[in-house]
Amino acid sequence: MNCPLCKAEMIKSRTNMPFEMENDRLVVIKNVPALVCRQCGEFFIEITIARVLENLVSKAVKHGVTLGFLEYSEAA
Repeated sequence: MNCPLCKAEMIKSRTNMPFEMENDRLVVIKNVPALVCRQCGEFFIEITIARVLENLVSKAVKHGVTLGFLEYSEAA
């Protein structure tokens, strides 16, 4: 796949995803599988992984997390 921004090659890698929510909540999910552009660093996450991320963030908010870091491979 080529990057939609700069058209360079994208490679399988990992990225960190911050989620900022109301009431000053911040949840960061680390080492999320993604395609990352070799040139500009833009990333693309598949829909199945995005759904897992939504579920993880929802659970964190439900449990009252206001600032938290989750490791994708351990939490998913």
